[in-house]
This record gives sequence, structure tokens and C-alpha cells, in this order.
Amino acid sequence: MKILCPIDFSSTSVKACGWAARFLEQLGGGTLQLLHCVNVVSRSTMFIKMDDMFKEQAEADFKELLPKIRKLAPSIEVAAKIVIRDPKTFIPDYAGHYNFDLIVNGTKGLTALKDMTVGSVTAYLMDRSPVPLLTIPEEVEFRPVQKIVLGVDSKVAEVAAFQDVIGLARKAKAELIFVNTSEEVSTPAETETFILEIEGIKSKGFVIPQGSSIPQALAKFSIDQEADILVMIHRKRQWFQRLFNTSVTKEGLFEIKTPTLILPMDSE
Repeated sequence: MKILCPIDFSSTSVKACGWAARFLEQLGGGTLQLLHCVNVVSRSTMFIKMDDMFKEQAEADFKELLPKIRKLAPSIEVAAKIVIRDPKTFIPDYAGHYNFDLIVNGTKGLTALKDMTVGSVTAYLMDRSPVPLLTIPEEVEFRPVQKIVLGVDSKVAEVAAFQDVIGLARKAKAELIFVNTSEEVSTPAETETFILEIEGIKSKGFVIPQGSSIPQALAKFSIDQEADILVMIHRKRQWFQRLFNTSVTKEGLFEIKTPTLILPMDSE
């Protein structure tokens, strides 16, 4: 597996890189590419000199960070790259061109879902990344992935559509828990309500109340299940419209405390 991890050397992004390294090791090895974008818009002589200064600082930061990442996960390959580019446009193109399997990015504050309202790099990647995006909340410490919760819609029977997640669960030897939010359900089922047969994976399915917010319902379910990753399916623009077409404002979203994987999927 190849993971791309954008980094700005904040504590949040450094922690995300460490999480990605240890996750790769759990999966049996792979390549972790750390990417730092120096983003200076002006190209005057003065700012070109600042480019050089920022690049030198990034090189020094990588020199200190890389040995720590390699110590965390000795079996994986770790590389670092510095580019003088706008991260919003460069990262998705780079990830797609070099066939990365996953982008891992840190989140802070009201998390990536809140960031969608303020035009952050994370929001841009959620909407445009050609590969799955895994966001790591600042307060999350790595633990081996044993449970993956996958939020699904009424097309839950389409197991073939979730091959990326199924493959991830197989490699991690993790349980896969499907959950469907429904406006017709008033109380969550205490036992599994539907079964999906997936070879080589322990899995089960639940239907839970949608409530006033799909993200809140899924996040609470993930916490109750002690999940290590929450997966949401991104069905282009319609996905965002359905996700936030509730009485809860975007700005009022709570913090999501579970690493969240945004899985791109074309709407039908």
C-alpha cells in the first residue's frame, strides 16, 4: 500500500504521519510519502527568496522528523518531498498521478466536517481527491485497527461497491460493521439487523435512527462500537447536500473523535 501524508509540521499533521506509519506497519508494510507544500502566491524576487527560506526550514524539519517516523514503523519505506505549489491543487493531482491508495491528513478544531464550511485544504481534498482520504483528529492516539464502521445508504446490498474498504479490513484483520441511518427508526437495534456475507471478514449490519444529523448519528454509533475507523461514502455533490440537509447548522457540528475515511464514489 502507498500512503500520501501532507504535512505542514504542525503537531496535528506530525501526529497524522505517525498514525499513518503505524497503520502501514499493521497492514504488513508499504510506502509512506510525506509531502510538504510551500505555498507562496507572489512570484516577486522577494518572495522567491522566501521560497528558498521556507524550503530550507522544511528540509531541516524533515531531517529531524524522518528518523522518528522510521523508528515508529521500521518495516515501512518512508520518503519526503518538498514542492513550491498550492497544496489544494497539487495534492489531489499528485495522489492520482502516482497511484496512491490513500491520503492521510490531520484535522483540528471542529474537524474536517466543520472545515468544509471554511474552505480548508482538508475540505478541498474531501471534495476532489481521486483516492480515499483518511482524516485523523488531533486528540486520537494510534491503536491497531480492529473495528471499521461503514456508513451506508439504502443500497447496502451492493457489497462490490465497497471493495476498497473490504480490502483494507482484510489486510488489517479487522471486523467490518455496516450501519444504515434511517428516518423510520426511532430507537437503535441492540443486535445486528441484517447480515452481509463477505469472505474472510467478520461483518455485521445495523440500522440506527438518523436523528437530526447523519454525521452525528454515525459518529455516536462509532464511539458506542469502539470503532477505530469510521467510513463515509462520498457520492459527489449529492452526498454533501444529503449530509447537511438537516436542522443542525454546519457551524454547530460537534467534534468527530474517530479517524474518518472519506471514500469517493460516483453517484448513479
